Amino acid sequence: MGCAPPTVKVLLIDSCKENRQYWSQRLNISSPYWVVLEADSGAAGLAICHSQRVDCVITELTLPDMSGFEVLVDLVPRARRPEIAVIMLTDITLPAMAALALNSGAKAYLIKSRISGDYLDRAIRKAIAGIGPSRKTA
Repeated sequence: MGCAPPTVKVLLIDSCKENRQYWSQRLNISSPYWVVLEADSGAAGLAICHSQRVDCVITELTLPDMSGFEVLVDLVPRARRPEIAVIMLTDITLPAMAALALNSGAKAYLIKSRISGDYLDRAIRKAIAGIGPSRKTA
């Protein structure tokens, strides 16, 4: 009778329902104890983040109401001291966009067509570990 693993909450923000469902299913297979939340817009995602503790946000760059960069800047106002892990998961393959995201506080910039669910799982674990104990809890 061991202890249950700590609950990790991951939020997927993507306007494409099929993308959200696909990545949510992949994460549920890789880490069945995680709670995977979904939002279809930046505003909906930020509302979730501001109303409850979320350990990692995975956002698309192109959202219907704002850019994924706006989500990143809202959640990580100080790029060198993020209090929440944010990962960009997108179809946009421009190296300059990746550099901008990483310099703005994103923990990873991943191209949807180039990764698997297990790879995303590992990226989330690494991103959360990189936040450290100073993170605020709600």
